[in-house]
Amino acid sequence: MLSLRRLTLALLCAPALGPAWLHAAAAQAAPTLSLEETVALATAHAGNAESSPGAVESAVQMAVAAGQLPDPVLKLGLNNVPLNGPDQFSLTRDFMTMRSVSVMQEFTRADKRRARAARSAAEATAAEAKRAVGLAGVQRNAAGAWLDLWYAEQAAVLLGHHVHPLDLALQAATAAYRSGRGSRADVLAMELEIEKLHDRQDESRAAVATAMLNLERWVGPAARRPLSERPPLDVPQGIQHLLQGEFDTVPEVTAAQREVALAESEIQVATEARKPDVTVELMYSQRGPAYSNMGSLNVSFPVPWDRGNRQDRDVAARLAQANEARARFEIVRRNTQAMVGARLAELRRNLERLKRYDEKTLPLARAQADAALTAYRANTGALPAVAEASHRAIDMAAERLALEARTARLWADLTFLIPLPTAQTGPAIKDLK
Repeated sequence: MLSLRRLTLALLCAPALGPAWLHAAAAQAAPTLSLEETVALATAHAGNAESSPGAVESAVQMAVAAGQLPDPVLKLGLNNVPLNGPDQFSLTRDFMTMRSVSVMQEFTRADKRRARAARSAAEATAAEAKRAVGLAGVQRNAAGAWLDLWYAEQAAVLLGHHVHPLDLALQAATAAYRSGRGSRADVLAMELEIEKLHDRQDESRAAVATAMLNLERWVGPAARRPLSERPPLDVPQGIQHLLQGEFDTVPEVTAAQREVALAESEIQVATEARKPDVTVELMYSQRGPAYSNMGSLNVSFPVPWDRGNRQDRDVAARLAQANEARARFEIVRRNTQAMVGARLAELRRNLERLKRYDEKTLPLARAQADAALTAYRANTGALPAVAEASHRAIDMAAERLALEARTARLWADLTFLIPLPTAQTGPAIKDLK
């Protein structure tokens, strides 16, 4: 009886003792992998994938190029060559035959070049904002993968502590059956409980393996290291500022703002495009030795004869795109505000539920198991009742663990709503100036 009580108490204390025992043993073999290190490793590994700065670099380089004048055009010509008569194919005898070289330069208006450069700069900032969105997603996914593995391991520990009490209950039921004090049904019931536990353990091992593979997708071989302790699930700092409407630091909101700025820069480019540019051509023509050489100066510019159906409609299209970008920004802002408020409220509710589990629900489950054990020792209770009470206590602990896992996911979503600063989260634009 005493050994059964000790095993039952050990079983009921599994939620507290299991994680510490598991990580203490693992720490002797390899350094642990913390959640913070996981986020840093995932951010570094995502440098050429989800958060590549290539788009930012491309836009920055285009911003410099857009502010320059177009390259001059060098033209070589052979004009007015006789095709028949006595001077056929002669380059020197006919006074109209000329060998020409010219340089043509388009003088793009300064306002137009500034508008194009501003458009490319807006593309760079929009790409930087999208990069921040990618980094935040990487960090959230990596943190979620770490938490999934951590809780999968805790669930495995919890099930492992359930083995010994059921084995002991089966032994006791078998002994009682052989002595005539029990029934065959009690033995079969214990065997069925053990088989159900083995099935749950198989599922748990598969869940651990899947979670480890998912974490390896983000951090590589480091996912094989033992995990450190989970950080406390407190309400993340800075969330209160978001609830007050300060959403400018949220990457998704910032990206939507940058898209609005990009659309507005397109309006300026289309507006400046309505004004034609001047092209100047300077040509030098060489004739035969008996004639004078010639110089020419040509000035050309487009004639916007149908501005209402061409340039003005381009401006109208850019205005419509800007209005659409503003509408998308407003939707993103409202959705983000609603999402943060809902998840924060759910996080607080879950933290209260976990507190109630620790203060009331689990102590009641332990008391019920103790009462069943006391009744069995006094020969007023049945052994299956002891096993059932212990099983119920373990299920209650598993329910609490599942609730904590969901709460940890909410915590990670809020904590990494804004990417944490690392070497890879710095602006890519400053490195290219």
